[in-house]
Amino acid sequence: MAASGSAQREAARREGLAPGRDGFGPPASEAEVIPLHVVTGFLGSGKTTLINRLLRARELVDTLVIVNEWGEIGLDHLLFEAVAGEVISLEAGCLCCALRGDLVDLLGDLARRRDQKAVAPFARVVLETTGLADPTPILRALTADPVLATRFRLCGVTTLVDAVNGPATLGAHGEARRQIALADRIGLSKTDLIAAPLRAAQLESLRAAIRDFNPFAPMADVAAGELGPAEFLTEATGISLADAPASALAHAASLRAYAFAAREPVGAPDFARFQALLHAMLGPRLLRVKGLVALAEHPDEPLVVNGAQQVLHAPRRLKAWPDGERRTRVVVIVDGVERAVIDRLWDALSGAAQLDAPDLVALAENPLAPRPGGLLG
Repeated sequence: MAASGSAQREAARREGLAPGRDGFGPPASEAEVIPLHVVTGFLGSGKTTLINRLLRARELVDTLVIVNEWGEIGLDHLLFEAVAGEVISLEAGCLCCALRGDLVDLLGDLARRRDQKAVAPFARVVLETTGLADPTPILRALTADPVLATRFRLCGVTTLVDAVNGPATLGAHGEARRQIALADRIGLSKTDLIAAPLRAAQLESLRAAIRDFNPFAPMADVAAGELGPAEFLTEATGISLADAPASALAHAASLRAYAFAAREPVGAPDFARFQALLHAMLGPRLLRVKGLVALAEHPDEPLVVNGAQQVLHAPRRLKAWPDGERRTRVVVIVDGVERAVIDRLWDALSGAAQLDAPDLVALAENPLAPRPGGLLG
């Protein structure tokens, strides 16, 4: 039985999605928020090598690194050089399953010890996942816990792809495909190991394969030094839709990334309803939603939205548009959902004219309101 509109709104309030005075309630104090960067990628993609190189830069000397291990004895942390950052190794299992609770406890404990000056102060956290990790539950854990949501801010997911073995890995392993689909930026590693006469063609083929699963994330050649400290630390707030090929939006695989844009600002209450309905209707098939939103109430201060599965990180307003492009841009990453399902909600949000289609308020009261073609397209 579908939940009533009032029940949905109450659930949205509990998750911080319902409109408050300015649309989303008061944000946490920026002074207390610790940036958190996730580095993922399939086995052998070069995650440790990249982090090791980044830690040598002065911009990351006050970084705390958490290394997730697979197996009973952690080894990867021994590969990190003794730089200024502190390294903590999680050795009991995979972060995407058994270790998720441990991660929440560890981050909460680190925040408390940092406040009490029981550990050396750190400015950010870098979390390296295992090569077999599905990032979705990790992102959900970071956003679902009410304490972590106010103390840590997810600044981006960097996924490394082995340029030599990438095509075969993408074809054989669903974890690798999800790591790419959920990335905010993608680093191509080991490009220097491809023979020079074949390099350009093989890299273009790999980039095309990656765009099938994530047409929006920028790509950088790690071996060529294109992913340095400045690029890594830049928070993933901007969403670029210009380079997304139309074919990538209709990929035949179950993992799909859909982009939505609107030039007119939207009301904060309407966007809160859109988010709540999106999560209620798609459930676990919604892997991630992220973007910049132009609110009618604050047109000069774009709203950053970032969520995983059915939990959204607390939305927050920026002081200015990061790229000068003042329009709403939202990317929705799903598993096995047709675009028509989300189009229904987006059209109701943007006010696009539709024959016999309910608006957001009507959908909030009755998510199963009839529409030609049905809810599931």
